Amino acid sequence: RLLLAFTCKRCNHRSHKTFSKTAYETGVVIIQCDGCESRHLIADNKGWFRDGRVTIEDLVQERG
Repeated sequence: RLLLAFTCKRCNHRSHKTFSKTAYETGVVIIQCDGCESRHLIADNKGWFRDGRVTIEDLVQERG
């Protein structure tokens, strides 16, 4: 299992979520903020939301 601690950019609520390494590396991971219930894309290895594979690491790199 992997653990992600994050702060929601929409409501500034700090929380943490767990998900499987397999889902992160080969599937789709979407986490929901406990504060505002917004959904955040963490990994999309199926290309459902973007063309090609993308993980949170790729998204952070894009934003600099």
